[in-house]
Amino acid sequence: MPSEIGDEALDFLLASAGLELNPEQKADLKTITESLAAMKARVRQPRGRMAELAHTYGFTEEDLA
Repeated sequence: MPSEIGDEALDFLLASAGLELNPEQKADLKTITESLAAMKARVRQPRGRMAELAHTYGFTEEDLA
């Protein structure tokens, strides 16, 4: 994803999501597109069960390594 998103692309994405933002909100959103792309890359990585929320607390030493 490019570090900057164009106005036309942003308007298309917002319309697709059913969102209506004022110009100030759009400007704020455009400043974080690079961070959003980095977060998207991190979230879509395979993770083990230790990355999930704990429902029980019976970890072994191997789990914590």
